[in-house]
Amino acid sequence: MDLTGKRVIVAGHVTEVYGPVQALRNYLINRTGELIYITHPFSYSKLPGSAAEFYEKGKVEKTVKGHKRGANQMLQWVKDMLFNMTFVMGLKTKTDIFVAIDNLNALTAILLKWLGKVDKVAYYIIDHTPRRFENPFFNWFYTSIDGFACRHSDYIWSLSKRIAEAKNTKFKLKGTNNLVVPVGVELDKVDRFTVEEKVAKKTMILMSMLDATKGVQLLIDSMEDIIKEVPEAELLIIGTGPYEQNLKDQAKNLKLEKNVKFLGLMDHESLFKFIPHHRIGMAPYINDSNNYSWYADPTKPKEYLGCGLPLVITDVPWIAEEVAARPMGVVCKYERASLAAACVKMLKDDDFYRLCLKNSIEFASGLSWTGIYDRVFEEMK
Repeated sequence: MDLTGKRVIVAGHVTEVYGPVQALRNYLINRTGELIYITHPFSYSKLPGSAAEFYEKGKVEKTVKGHKRGANQMLQWVKDMLFNMTFVMGLKTKTDIFVAIDNLNALTAILLKWLGKVDKVAYYIIDHTPRRFENPFFNWFYTSIDGFACRHSDYIWSLSKRIAEAKNTKFKLKGTNNLVVPVGVELDKVDRFTVEEKVAKKTMILMSMLDATKGVQLLIDSMEDIIKEVPEAELLIIGTGPYEQNLKDQAKNLKLEKNVKFLGLMDHESLFKFIPHHRIGMAPYINDSNNYSWYADPTKPKEYLGCGLPLVITDVPWIAEEVAARPMGVVCKYERASLAAACVKMLKDDDFYRLCLKNSIEFASGLSWTGIYDRVFEEMK
């Protein structure tokens, strides 16, 4: 699909953490006639509220602010959908393609297509779980919208093969419009590093939204075992979230303040200048059958690899299979002893580390967001 001169809308729910929503915006900025970028913050983020940005010739020409972030998630979603509807209905000309990240945005995009305001809808699925909510009614409602979006969108963009297969099976989808759009990395932003400076470090980087489901608490527990073997080991935690204070209290109670440091939130450009100069990336996903990471293609491991950080990763997301096979780090169980042993291996065995670093750099060379999105739009006939 040639995007020259076309109007494209991208709408997604976001946090402060960089991901596919922001990557797509960056890709489209200089490739469309007009890009409209609509963002709705998740209730647990600290972003102020919904907004629509108009981009022309690579620059923001205008911003339309919407409602503020609220604590009531269901009410927030209703407001988000109403913002999409009223905003697009107010545009004087038709939108060529609406890329909707998640099913609520896809629902409004499809309705806007039926009302003649949108030509094509691409439903971009960046997470999936068999059970989204504990409440059966909420779960049924959410799944129903998901099925509606899958059946009525012109294209489905699935973040992983696992998600594509799950949607095809659950909703009995037919046709070839379910495209796999994996996570990429903006490799041109990665700061240069040397192998020797990384080998000399004993630092572990963990980038995450800090909530109770990310597995950070087990990693902090494991630090007691790690520093017995590697006394100078440091865990550098980058991010923020509702569980942040709990984790800080945990580190303090274990007397790990010298080894566990909370660096707060970093913008994406600063992140890609900072983390390449450290040793390993941590991805301790919880082994839960309902874990989003099992189905998805998590951004974090690929950004670690793109920045030259071999991984310590639990055997949950599909990329753990690649990490073990090449190897690009150590795959472990979500257990304290297994996690600690993996970290010690990556911190002490310099020869193995050098091999993993070499393989990581080779693998990451094929992770360009530009190449991924070029291929997807080419497939959208």
